[in-house]
Amino acid sequence: MSWHRKVKEKLKKYNVFKEVSVIGAKIRGVIDENRFLEIYFDPNTKSYSYGLVDLRLPYPGDRRVLGWDDYPHEGVEEIGKLRSYPHHFQHRKDDEWVFQESPMRGDIVNEVDKIMKVVLKYVTKK
Repeated sequence: MSWHRKVKEKLKKYNVFKEVSVIGAKIRGVIDENRFLEIYFDPNTKSYSYGLVDLRLPYPGDRRVLGWDDYPHEGVEEIGKLRSYPHHFQHRKDDEWVFQESPMRGDIVNEVDKIMKVVLKYVTKK
């Protein structure tokens, strides 16, 4: 079974999504007309990006609220100092990105529940 199918099945068990679908190489879980979870994973390199997007945010080109990825972000000193580098969690605080260590390693099927714990916390507080 492909990672797409396994992840879609896991996401559908959470009652927060109106729709879960594959769009190109990504899985998108639609929460409402403005918010969705987007999951990218490359099974060959294990590279990943998991992000919660809110289209109401005022940042053109990047409307992510929070997310995890393994992109090294050259030039972002804070990420290079993390013990989990290049793996990191990022979230917005006062219109700025805050970078923290991350337990994610591109094991998407097993990481879905960790992702959803944070996503549900964010979604239910609004």
